[in-house]
Amino acid sequence: MVDDQINCLLAVMRLERQIKRLNAKWSRTTGLSLNELRILIYVQQHPKTQLQTIAKAFDISKASLAQNIGPLVDRHWLATKPTETDRRYRVLLLTPTGERMTSQLIAQLGPSLSTPQATKLLAVIEQLQRYMRKHRHE
Repeated sequence: MVDDQINCLLAVMRLERQIKRLNAKWSRTTGLSLNELRILIYVQQHPKTQLQTIAKAFDISKASLAQNIGPLVDRHWLATKPTETDRRYRVLLLTPTGERMTSQLIAQLGPSLSTPQATKLLAVIEQLQRYMRKHRHE
């Protein structure tokens, strides 16, 4: 049991290190922070989503989300608008410029996902997922 726990801990540590490297590479490639990139991709995949839904999906406060979307709104990549049912709530959507830029960013990142580093990262993620499924009910 202890060996499994140690192996899990080591896998998590390797995963964290590899994710940090990949995130740094993505930031250098795109000129965006990881949070900005994550927001753009999420909004592209889930248009007109309420801010609190995105904050919950990212496990961050609405205030943190607002700080992260500010630069994207300033660049005219994102826009907010009131919901149709309750004007007190706001949704995020990509502007036409944001749509174009997000598509370009995803195309830019494609090559980084086929590197040996990304392959190692995927292997560690799969190992961790197998471990978590196996020990889910303990």
